[in-house]
Amino acid sequence: MPIFAFTLLLVGLSAGVLGLLGNNDDMWRAGLFVVLTAVPLTIVRTVQNSQHASAHQLAEADRAGYFRALDHVARGLLDTPAPPQPGHRADDAEQVAGNVITLRPHHWKQSGRKAQ
Repeated sequence: MPIFAFTLLLVGLSAGVLGLLGNNDDMWRAGLFVVLTAVPLTIVRTVQNSQHASAHQLAEADRAGYFRALDHVARGLLDTPAPPQPGHRADDAEQVAGNVITLRPHHWKQSGRKAQ
């Protein structure tokens, strides 16, 4: 089917161009009709190909997700608290893992603890 749709598209384009260059309205219209017929066939085949994943592709996507999760754990991104309400920024600074050395350290006001 993809070869048929692609061939039909090329035939339609070439007929349309030849009709335009040769001032042949019937050939131009036939080429346009063939192109308009081939485009939906190409779209249908592309959608079918995109929705069928092989076992290798699924395993590769699973492996990539696992490595991304490991990276987030290593950087401490999973331990950050959620904002108090959606759309509002939390007042606390971003938490980083204990073994991360920042190039520009942040100087935050730390509340002093007082003995009671």
